[in-house]
Amino acid sequence: MNEKNCCSCPETLAMASVPSQEWCKLYDWDTALKEGTIFTCLNFPIFLADKGNSNLNTNGSALDPVQQEREVLMGKITSISFAINDLTLYLDTHPDCPEGTPLFYQLSKERMDLLSEYASKYNPLTQLSMVTASLNNSDYAWAEGPMPWEGGCI
Repeated sequence: MNEKNCCSCPETLAMASVPSQEWCKLYDWDTALKEGTIFTCLNFPIFLADKGNSNLNTNGSALDPVQQEREVLMGKITSISFAINDLTLYLDTHPDCPEGTPLFYQLSKERMDLLSEYASKYNPLTQLSMVTASLNNSDYAWAEGPMPWEGGCI
């Protein structure tokens, strides 16, 4: 290395320029989960591939009505949770966004309501939902289940 350059290359081979993300139209939450982003302007597929079929059941096609309702509710929780996570990444670099911040609070409240509903009907999915679902506070209901990965939602 020499003093003039930070590497031994005499030329600059490339420089990256990354534009700052702008707020844009949002996908609905189910589509966002399938596309991998809530922002339509960030969805630049490198190549078109078969979208395939999702295992996420947001319309409840199970035969058992109780299981059907459970799967629909779990699908809503999953979609809203993904939207919150993606929005959080955006707000980390745009904390003063007038559209993003209120949406974050709205989605967070919706998620807490859905988690509370799920906990009161089936079992808590998070430790916090044991409290928000007004479960019997003399029982530690976290171990009740089954959890989705244990067959709670198929």
